[in-house]
Amino acid sequence: MRVAAFAAFFFLSLAPVLIASEGEATSHRTSAAAVIHEINLARQNPAGYAVYLEELRSTFNGSAIVLPGGTRIRTKEGTRAVDEAIRFLRHVQPMPALALSAGISHAAEDHCADQAGGGFGHAGSDRSNPMARISRYGTCSGGWAENISYGKSTARDVVLALIVDDGQPARKHRKNIFNPVYNYAGAAFGRHARFGTMCSIDFAGGYAERGQVTDEPLVARNF
Repeated sequence: MRVAAFAAFFFLSLAPVLIASEGEATSHRTSAAAVIHEINLARQNPAGYAVYLEELRSTFNGSAIVLPGGTRIRTKEGTRAVDEAIRFLRHVQPMPALALSAGISHAAEDHCADQAGGGFGHAGSDRSNPMARISRYGTCSGGWAENISYGKSTARDVVLALIVDDGQPARKHRKNIFNPVYNYAGAAFGRHARFGTMCSIDFAGGYAERGQVTDEPLVARNF
């Protein structure tokens, strides 16, 4: 089963104003394990995770918001998207944690390294799609998806923004995170010439690692 992949889009609140995620580059290294751990916090205890969004809502000043990592962004929907996300988290049933996959994380790392010069979107410079990249390191079954976030430097900032999914009426990034079909995931952070940082997150229903893929937390090679 093939599942569409989606990238996260936001507007910078400070010049230059660019389409894509907000934020500035930092020297902070965030691991694949930290991102998947954060996603699992939301999946396993969504009502508890709603508290973080309630705290986030209190930082609104007009349409601008300050993420926990200190990034200030101008939203498209204002508090409406955050309120809707809080309601979702209060009502969705807890679900099992995703297993962190070294192979899937290597695929995410590849995409971060590939886009370090300023690339954007899910297609690689070699025209690869997420499924092709995941398949370099193992065998995927039961569906796949990809979320990409540009400009945020902490795992919590990435996951909060993807759950709120401001400006994306279908909330497809959130649906990927809370899709019960997925059992495995991997992630990587890397430098990005246009947006400072990027984070790629890949999901799979089933995944068999190929060869001796290490399970160490990954940061993109260029980071």
